[in-house]
Amino acid sequence: MKVLATMGYFDAGGDGALWGLDLATGRADLLLRYTPPVALRVPTRGFTGGCWGPDGSLYIAGHAAVFRIDPGRWAVDGVLHVPSFNDLHHVAADDERLYVANTGSDAIDVFARDGRFVGSHHLAPGWLLARRMTGSTPGREVDVAASQWDGEPPPGWTHEAGDDGYHTPVAQRVTTPYWRSKLPDRFHPNHVCVAAGRVLVTCLNDGSIREVTGLTTVTHLPGTFPHDGLRRADGLWFTSIDGGIWRLSGAPESTGDRAERVFDVFASTGHWGWCRGLWIDGEALAVGLTEVRADRLPRHRWSERAPAGSETSVLWIERSRGTLRGRVDLTDRARHAKIYSILPWSGR
Repeated sequence: MKVLATMGYFDAGGDGALWGLDLATGRADLLLRYTPPVALRVPTRGFTGGCWGPDGSLYIAGHAAVFRIDPGRWAVDGVLHVPSFNDLHHVAADDERLYVANTGSDAIDVFARDGRFVGSHHLAPGWLLARRMTGSTPGREVDVAASQWDGEPPPGWTHEAGDDGYHTPVAQRVTTPYWRSKLPDRFHPNHVCVAAGRVLVTCLNDGSIREVTGLTTVTHLPGTFPHDGLRRADGLWFTSIDGGIWRLSGAPESTGDRAERVFDVFASTGHWGWCRGLWIDGEALAVGLTEVRADRLPRHRWSERAPAGSETSVLWIERSRGTLRGRVDLTDRARHAKIYSILPWSGR
């Protein structure tokens, strides 16, 4: 089984990496290392999630832009950026359009493949995005969906989120361009999946999978923290950060909790980390893990396991039994590497 892994780093570099992996032999080839231009470069970011396009190009998101990659040269040949991009986590493609998980803006932005903006599916009200783009944002305790019939502004408008050691400090938010800022989001849309005209997105913060074209919640699993997904004939498969492999069976045509946890990656393989990327080929699964460190714990409770011993790696797993068949370790102790998407690859 051969796959691509998109990668970033937790250090100040801001560069992304694309690895070609042969999971049967354990071989790892660095196909591309790319540093965005200064105006779009954000420390601790790099490449996030991506997809193959129908035109043969590879599209990979970064914090402030989508990068188009020519696989014949393994070179970036296009950069798509708009000022409302913030903390992009994934991009999906169908015949004519690109769907961008604009995580920081709590939106799915839609573009024609030539880069022209088509429209957006917003999960949070427009006033919140307008306020955030001026460098201000309400605290997480504020229910931004609340509104009432008394003619008053949304409750919490004047409440400001304070410093938390992770996001851009309050004193720097006004002077930092929105697309380079790190601001608290609400739903944290992670991964977009397009099938039969339906646009599904996993939302980390509330454990939901939403069908944004109809503004419906397909499934809601509080505390699950879903991340990457893959649409197949037998349903939508997705990962959760605690090592869960889930399947949402059938066509998602109605709401309801219909997701089944198929197996636990950590318990089945003896390897663990922040669980994100997923690819399935027949009975073989490729799953991405990212090392968790005690001095850099994520905001969400990712597992009952201790960070010590976690790793950045791609696991090759037999789907029917959940057993480990192969593994490529990409742990980088110096730079603290993180994996996003796992994509199919011919090996060329």
